[in-house]
Amino acid sequence: MRTASTRPGTPVRRQLRRLTRSGTVLAATTLLAVGAAGQSWASTPILRWTTNAPTPVTTLTLPMAVDSAPDASGIYFAYYTTLESGTRPYAGFQPKPVDANGTHVLQAVFSSFNAAATTTDDHCTYGADGGAGVSCAVRFPYTPGTMYSLVLKRASVSGATQLMTGDVVETATGAPVAHIGGFGLPAASGRFKNADQGFIEPYLSAGCGQRVTVTYGTPVGTEAGVAHAGSLPTVTDPSSGSCLSTTSQTTSRGQQVTVVGDAATAAPATTD
Repeated sequence: MRTASTRPGTPVRRQLRRLTRSGTVLAATTLLAVGAAGQSWASTPILRWTTNAPTPVTTLTLPMAVDSAPDASGIYFAYYTTLESGTRPYAGFQPKPVDANGTHVLQAVFSSFNAAATTTDDHCTYGADGGAGVSCAVRFPYTPGTMYSLVLKRASVSGATQLMTGDVVETATGAPVAHIGGFGLPAASGRFKNADQGFIEPYLSAGCGQRVTVTYGTPVGTEAGVAHAGSLPTVTDPSSGSCLSTTSQTTSRGQQVTVVGDAATAAPATTD
């Protein structure tokens, strides 16, 4: 996702909306309604997080539980990450419609806007928010209230390329849940910085009518085998322009945030 001043045009977003409305079932490589199809980044509630690590880190673990949400597309809970070179992969979770068995479903996303990004991963495809880059996504069944972690890694470096991977694990046990995808970046991109931001975005206008409660866990950065636990993320509303508002409280499980959409301010869905 990009700032309002650098975002690409909308044709790809219109296509994604048409596919969503038509009920087309997409393969994993094209399950990429990955945010930024509606409101601009500048008008969404903003997340701030830190690992409190003293240096950049090789691995980020970013936990979140979806406590309650409609079984529908519309809202994206995302984390920005910044590498030492300044390039900014992002990752997050999106509630989705139930699967064929009536099970709750989340989509996990891991993407890069770097034009030099490459991939051979079956969960990934070229392009990010209508521009250059790589986008990876996977859907998995989830239990409301269970904490799942995005595990993002600078997994390896080979010559001029470093491999970035994204996976989902169950936070309490570390048990693998799903592989999101992986892509290559120039080796000079480096490790993850120890703090950054994120956003809560109504990427479809339908998101402006939803109410979702999530709990953010403590971010963890790992470098040279040492794990550094950060502070609980904070979420603040924009001063203007968003169809969402948030309330937040600290609980024994983490920072619980409820997002309430104002459907009256939602832009009408496009018909093209």
